[in-house]
Amino acid sequence: MVTLDEAKDIATTRGWLNMTSEAFRRAILARVALQSFQLGESIYSVNDPPGGMYGLVAGSVKVSMAPGDDGPFIGHIMTPGSWSGYGPTIAGCNRIIGLTAGRNCQVLFLPLHAINEILTRDPIGWRYLAGLALIDTQIALGAMEDLMIRDEFRRFLAVLLRSGGYRNGAKDIAKDMQPVWVDVNQTDLANMCNLSRTTTGVFLRRLEAEGQVRIGYGQIGIFAPAALRAKLASDR
Repeated sequence: MVTLDEAKDIATTRGWLNMTSEAFRRAILARVALQSFQLGESIYSVNDPPGGMYGLVAGSVKVSMAPGDDGPFIGHIMTPGSWSGYGPTIAGCNRIIGLTAGRNCQVLFLPLHAINEILTRDPIGWRYLAGLALIDTQIALGAMEDLMIRDEFRRFLAVLLRSGGYRNGAKDIAKDMQPVWVDVNQTDLANMCNLSRTTTGVFLRRLEAEGQVRIGYGQIGIFAPAALRAKLASDR
C-alpha cells in the first residue's frame, strides 16, 4: 500500500496526468484524497449518479460496461496511472461504465465539485479532459480492433496482451522484464475475447505448457510478453 505522497508521485509520472501542465497537476493533486478498495469491491456502477474522478495508483481495476440490454461485462483492466469518471463533468450524465477492484487497490479521488472549481479557474483544463477522453477512445478503438480479428487464437492473444498493457505501444517490451499478473478469471477473459470458456481454457493451457503464461486463482500471469507479441504477429 502507498502513502498519499507516493500516490501523488505515481499519478504525476504515469498516464494522463503526466501529460498535463504543472499548474493543472498541482491543482488536481491539491484536491485529491487517497482511497482504498478491497478485491471485488465496487468503486462505482453503471447508472450510478454523477460523481468525481478516480486515478488508479496501486493494484488494478476492472472496467465493466452495459451499453445494450445485456451485461454488465468486463471489457478492460485499468493499471496504475489510469483515470476514469470524467463523464459526469463533461455531460452531467450518470455513470456509463462501472469500476470494480481487481485486487486490493488504491485510488486518488477527485470530487466533482473540485473538478468544476478547477475548470472554472483554468478553462484550459477542458483541453486536458478532452485529452483523457482521447486516451479512452484509443483504448476502445483498440478493443474493437482486437475483437474484429477473425482467428480465435490471435484474438485471444490480442485481448490477453491488452489486458496486461502490452498492446498498441502501451509498454516497452523487454525480454527480461518482470512477469505481470492480470486480475481476470477465465470466464471474464472468455467474454472479453468473445470466445467460449472451454476454448479460452485450451489456449491458456497451451501457453502455460510453453512457459509463456501461468494460470492462477482469478489471475493470469503473463511471463513472456515479447514472445506472445511475436506469436500474435507471426500468426497473421
